[in-house]
Amino acid sequence: VEILVVDGGSTDGTRDLVEAFGGLVRLVDNPRVTAAAAMNVGIAASVGEVLCRADAHTLYARDYISRCVAVREEEGAVNVGGRMQAVGENRFARAVAAVTSSPYGVGPGKFHYAEGRMDVDTVYLGCWERQALVDAGGYDEDGLQRAAEDQELNFRLRQAGGRIVLDSSIRSWDFPRAAPKALARQYANYGMAKASTLAKHRTLPTLRPLAPALLVAAAAGLAVAGPRPAARVAVPVAYAGAAGTIALRLGRQPGVAPHRAFGVLAICHWSYGVGFWRGVARLLTGRSFDTRPQGHR
Repeated sequence: VEILVVDGGSTDGTRDLVEAFGGLVRLVDNPRVTAAAAMNVGIAASVGEVLCRADAHTLYARDYISRCVAVREEEGAVNVGGRMQAVGENRFARAVAAVTSSPYGVGPGKFHYAEGRMDVDTVYLGCWERQALVDAGGYDEDGLQRAAEDQELNFRLRQAGGRIVLDSSIRSWDFPRAAPKALARQYANYGMAKASTLAKHRTLPTLRPLAPALLVAAAAGLAVAGPRPAARVAVPVAYAGAAGTIALRLGRQPGVAPHRAFGVLAICHWSYGVGFWRGVARLLTGRSFDTRPQGHR
């Protein structure tokens, strides 16, 4: 058993803390900074037969690793994981948690809300046999928009005949964005990430990104070419009605205000759709995607 802490050059005292533990805990440098690179560095440095990923900004149940290992052995799956259970730390983030834990907010992305055990297209984080990742070529850290690497890897694993299994008994708690601007940037990047996967594989791992993409396309098309003024605003008006109904339902949850849920729904859906089309524009014009976070080149 070993614990590898893959660090991309942090300056907040993390490195000193890790080195102070010693024993099973080992600091590994990630000079290429990104999450995809961190995973590849960790895979190369690891010696165990089974790898279990645990990102920062997430809390884990005490039995997280043992449940991952047990489910993987029981199912014979190439990758297993649990729900991305969101916990809001302020009023806005509680609305984000409600929206992203609902199929109305994230569609058929089951790793956000499903209960029980089932085959899925992707999971949060993951637990694999090390050799399976090596055989798959690891994470793609060169051609994808940042944040595309998880679903793209799972897509390749499924193409090779592997199963991805979600089990809600594998428990962890994630902390979503706590401000509108940060959430909009995140979801625009998610949309761009799916376009980068499309650029690599000439197909999408799932049809899920098409819903917000079509929403934006329909709104833009009618705004420019609608035959009557009422038609030009038909999509935003219809969306506002549907999102308002959903927001009222989500607002029944403790600490979730309907108007904030409405704003979060709009930010997630429209930002994702715009980000996807921006990514398609990059694909068509031959421009590269952003593999690293802003500020790291």
